[in-house]
Amino acid sequence: MVDRNARTVQFVHMKNKNLLAIYLLAGLLIFSYLPPLLSQSPAPEAEKTEQAAPAEEIVTAEEESIFQWIIKGGSTMAYLGIIVVIIIGFALERYFYFKRSRVQTKGYYEKFRAALDRGIPDLEAFLKEDGTILSRILSEGMRSRSRGVASVEKSIENTATVEIGKLERGLNLLSNLGNLAPLLGFFGTVVGMRHSFLQFVVKAAPTAKDLAGGVEEALITTQAGLLIAIPTYLVYNLFLYSIDTVTIELERCANELSDRLS
Repeated sequence: MVDRNARTVQFVHMKNKNLLAIYLLAGLLIFSYLPPLLSQSPAPEAEKTEQAAPAEEIVTAEEESIFQWIIKGGSTMAYLGIIVVIIIGFALERYFYFKRSRVQTKGYYEKFRAALDRGIPDLEAFLKEDGTILSRILSEGMRSRSRGVASVEKSIENTATVEIGKLERGLNLLSNLGNLAPLLGFFGTVVGMRHSFLQFVVKAAPTAKDLAGGVEEALITTQAGLLIAIPTYLVYNLFLYSIDTVTIELERCANELSDRLS
């Protein structure tokens, strides 16, 4: 039992390190792309002698710069915008559900074991007062204590299946939307490049300016798709990590409880 718990704790620590590395890498990628979106290109040298614009005009110009960036991405940006709205709405819904479910595992095993050491009545009181998802699942098992250890384990397993299923509900949608965003971005890339090549049909010898619009559209949609996908990937894995932590802690507590009752 001790070795199994030790391996479980080691697994959690390793997963923490891996997630931290992923988050740092993704954060660097995101912030490397944000400055071009949130800032304007520098003014020409000839305009530096003009009087500085009022603060209100500067804010308006920055807002227009982001709006123009979206417009230059073409019609594909509208579909990406719909995906963003769905992702944000769903992520918030999952966040508040996790919060209501009290998915808290830090220090839980130590509290559970201390209550178990004091005796079954104290353990039942602890599970009733704690109110976390782990306590709710274990409480269902304790209700079957009179029918034996096997009944306790089966009750915990059945309740855990239901509760974990509620936590996982719809996460596949979040993952699919995160995967769809860069694909739509690449679709916009193809559309933008097609617009550039159509210039050869309109003009025998198109200039670089004629081709620039389509190329810019291609790059913007690719950039937008990645900017959507990376945070979505992080949020999705954060939810999965929370669920995995609950599962691991539940297994530790259930094993400890079974050993004490047997």
